Order: sequence, then structure tokens, then C-alpha cells
Amino acid sequence: PPVAAPLGGKYIILDGATRLTAFRRLGYPHMILHVVDLEKRQVRLDTWRHAVRGLSPDELLRLLRETPGLALTPRPAESLVQLSSAASAPDGAGSASQAGAHSTVGSLITADGRGFLLHTAGHETGDADWLAALNQMVEGYGRWGQVERTMTAEVSLLAAQYADLAALVSFPLFTTGEILALAARGRTVPAGITRFIIPGRVLRLNAPLEMLAGDAPLAVKQDWLEDLLRDRLARRQIRYYEEPVVLLDE
Repeated sequence: PPVAAPLGGKYIILDGATRLTAFRRLGYPHMILHVVDLEKRQVRLDTWRHAVRGLSPDELLRLLRETPGLALTPRPAESLVQLSSAASAPDGAGSASQAGAHSTVGSLITADGRGFLLHTAGHETGDADWLAALNQMVEGYGRWGQVERTMTAEVSLLAAQYADLAALVSFPLFTTGEILALAARGRTVPAGITRFIIPGRVLRLNAPLEMLAGDAPLAVKQDWLEDLLRDRLARRQIRYYEEPVVLLDE
């Protein structure tokens, strides 16, 4: 199930925005959420990188330069590798507040090794400017080609994996507080950028969708979910792995 955290009487989706959108488009009145308390759990926030495929590097650069509010400045690729590596630092290093102050949206290294700093056109400041540019950029290249989320910072490795690789896009690191502050103002970051590391993540719930799609009251569905979990617990079908695990059947 998608992961959510309480925020001002509502919920903010930390992971699963695409699933939530799919449920809404299918007309489901309810869905199951894994609710976490950000103050009690050791939730860590990281960022994905985007491997953009399906078009040439030059075509991608041309389309990005035509994106309203976005500007590209050439930089040595080596310096951008260091910049992108900083995006994996703990909360606070390379944070979105710093990105907003400097109008930095991210960095890009093409498959043929050219580097570019991505920033708001005219170096405007403020959330609305850099966040709008970020959303337009990600929406744009997701429409022009294919996007693969990756933790890899090595363009050569991605080029060997994807023959049609155009570029690797890296982003500054957001902090949990910044994500919550943006959500409180009705702002969102593009799907597939933030990566919350959540201990005790619930997997393989596999709840029947017929109940969620039905018109039964929410309280009835909540009782049904609790009964479902109690039954699985009684059958010893619930297991908690405290250590990191690797699944080979995904």
C-alpha cells in the first residue's frame, strides 16, 4: 500500500502517488494506506536519479532549452558527479532550501559525457519558480521519452544497460521538513524523485480490490481490513524482517 503521514487533518503521500492517481481514475472511493508517524519512526529521505531514454542527447537538450522557466548552463561533468553524489548526503546537505535559494533544479550528464547545471531561467528565487521549473522539466522528458529511476551516478554503467540512454538527471536532496512544508502549501514535487526509507514497510498485502471498490461505509471497510490482518496473524502469515532483505521474485 502507499505510505502516508498525517498532516493538518489530512495525509501526505510519501510513496505511491502513481498508485493513488490510478485508484482515483478508476473511481475507487477508498484505498488502503500504510500510515507512519514521522516523529516516532526513523524515516530517512533520499532522492532517485532519472535515466532518460528513447531520444538522442541533442534532442533532449533542445527540448529542455525550450521548457519555460528552465535554463541550462554547461559545466564539467566531473563537477556534476560530485554535485549529484552530495544528493545522497544526510538531511540538510544539498537541501532543497539551498536549491531554492540558488535556483538550482538539478544537474544533467548526457550519454556522451556533456554536463549541464539545471536552474530557473533568470535566476529567480522562491519555491514557486524553481518548483514550477522542476515539475515542467520532469513532466516534459517523461512525455518525450522513457524514464528509469536509478540510484546509480555512473553514466557509463547506465549507457551499457540502456542503448538508447539520453542523459542522467540528478536532483538536490529534499529534507522531510521541506516536503511537509510544500505539501501544507498545496505544492508537490514530481513523482519518482523523493525516496523515503521506511523501517517496517508493509509489502504484499494483496487485499481484494472488490471491497475497496464497493460502496460500503468506510467504518465497515476498516473492520474488514482489521479482520483480514487478524486472520493472517493467526495463520502466521505475517513476518517482520528487522534486517534489510533482498527479494528475488519481484
